[in-house]
Amino acid sequence: MGRLLERRATTHRDETFLKLRQGELTFGEVEETARRLACGLAARGVTQASHVAVMLPNSADFLHAIFALARLGAVAVPINTEYKGDLLRHVITTSDADLVIVDEPYVERLAVVEADLRDLRAVVVRGGGDLPPLRTATLAWNDLLGDADEAPRPPVRFSDLQAIMYTSGTTGPSKGVLVPHALALTCALDSMRYMAYGPDETVYCPLPLYHAGGLWDGMILALLAGTPIAVVERFSASRFWDDIRSFGATHAMGVFDMIPILLNRPPTDQDRDHPLRRFYMGKSALDESLFERFGVRAVETYTSTEAGIGTGSPFGEWRTGSCGRPNAERYEVAIVDEQDRKLPPGEPGEIVLRPKQPYVLTTGYYNFPEVTAETFRNCWFHTGDRCYRDEDGYYYFVDRIKDSLRRGGENISAFEVEQAVNAHHAVLESAAFGVPSELEEEELKVAVVLQPGAELDPEELVAHCHDRLPGFMVPRYVETVGELPRTGTGKIAKHVLRGEGDGGITERTWDGGR
Repeated sequence: MGRLLERRATTHRDETFLKLRQGELTFGEVEETARRLACGLAARGVTQASHVAVMLPNSADFLHAIFALARLGAVAVPINTEYKGDLLRHVITTSDADLVIVDEPYVERLAVVEADLRDLRAVVVRGGGDLPPLRTATLAWNDLLGDADEAPRPPVRFSDLQAIMYTSGTTGPSKGVLVPHALALTCALDSMRYMAYGPDETVYCPLPLYHAGGLWDGMILALLAGTPIAVVERFSASRFWDDIRSFGATHAMGVFDMIPILLNRPPTDQDRDHPLRRFYMGKSALDESLFERFGVRAVETYTSTEAGIGTGSPFGEWRTGSCGRPNAERYEVAIVDEQDRKLPPGEPGEIVLRPKQPYVLTTGYYNFPEVTAETFRNCWFHTGDRCYRDEDGYYYFVDRIKDSLRRGGENISAFEVEQAVNAHHAVLESAAFGVPSELEEEELKVAVVLQPGAELDPEELVAHCHDRLPGFMVPRYVETVGELPRTGTGKIAKHVLRGEGDGGITERTWDGGR
């Protein structure tokens, strides 16, 4: 990835690469800052063996950090900027990060968990103020940019590790996905192919760059194509179309639930007055509504951090409700039963993949060998998602087999939500699960069993969760129950909870979203 930016800085040096609300940067300017940052990091001991956590908002400096680390062959560990407490501690410790690059507003969160980060040797703070008090050696971002010497250039191969990207856990904590350079780059190449992305286009990215969607399908796609990418701080329905016009964007990155939000806004006479041609990832079932109103196509594929794009359809050859056909150049794809026997068309089962090319699939989960072995059993990568295929080989997503859900474009580990809820003094045990949402994805509910004689105000529990979890992991719905339903083996039967009332919402359910 580091060589790719250098090449673009040669072929497109004075052309715009990054568009921000504050202005624009050329390929040459981004490469120059990344080079200077790489020199400063190398002078402070960052090597090809280093794991470096990056907790920065969407910004030019996020890209500078990623490319500087790629240039050194170091491993980037992007951190969700909403993480705090146990989640933040977990990511830094299980990734073996020994240096953290952090934005100044997040330093206070780092200070809370610093005592448990025994392997941490330095913190780089991006910001204009005085360095905050930390026990760990602290460096200012701008001080790293003063070194002019050339940084070491180790031989970095496509099979080498580029990043450890954390994805939601199932029955356990979040796990770090091992990302070779080849996985990130081929995912971006496949995005270009499935989107029919051309040389005169501009990407609009309101997704966080610490996720694969923003980083690979957005930023690296633009880099490979030699075209601009417009990066904003977050998705805003009220600013979306003005941004599209202002940046001249032809291609928008997004998640499923953004489309209903845009469609629910009042129509205007400017609904088709924009250059946008496609929205990725959209839900193909919503494509006609999006196209009829805005003239924009929603493109759906089956993707994951572990495998990039597993299924998709050539641009214009979509089938409503389908996430496409297998990405046959990269993967063999199948639908299997619980014994990994392939199922015929029309019968739902788990969608599994295995690579046809080297290092286009994750090599496992860092520091979680048992989970890696289980996930890759019988030489298949088990996605944990239930799908089926039709007679023509088109695949259709049904639901998630694993105990996780999606909300606002984020994967949520039920285990981690339950850990936070169970830490409340009044709670004996809990079950977190997804319930239907008025948007495209899910809302989060917790069923709570109280300690004997205890009472609980749902608002107090939600405030308790806000102190321990990112906002997207805080439950909207709370219900106190006498006991949780169990399977014959003693596991919580969440399908029973989801089957109560209206999709899991009963008359006794407290709704914090009202």
